[in-house]
Amino acid sequence: MGRQSGLTVEQRTEAVLSLLLRREEPAAKIARRYGIAEPTLYRYRDLFLEAGKAGLTSGSGPADPARREVAELKKQLEQRDQVIGEITIANRILKKLSGQCP
Repeated sequence: MGRQSGLTVEQRTEAVLSLLLRREEPAAKIARRYGIAEPTLYRYRDLFLEAGKAGLTSGSGPADPARREVAELKKQLEQRDQVIGEITIANRILKKLSGQCP
């Protein structure tokens, strides 16, 4: 098993973006700046790009679970609105029957 680079996720992202957006700066210089080997920098880049590709694929990636959760929460909210409506109607009927409502 390989050793950890000691970089945070933010630092790894920054290093990869530096590599992808570099103008004239060689990858070796970027890797040295972050204290990692050049092959490690390229591995981070590949992982970064694969995760991005997966995120853009329909029905997968982090957005999909979030979408499912939003849909589930909307469904629960609609059910609760339905129950509130039914209780409100029942309350009005009971008030009319007891003579509390004009």
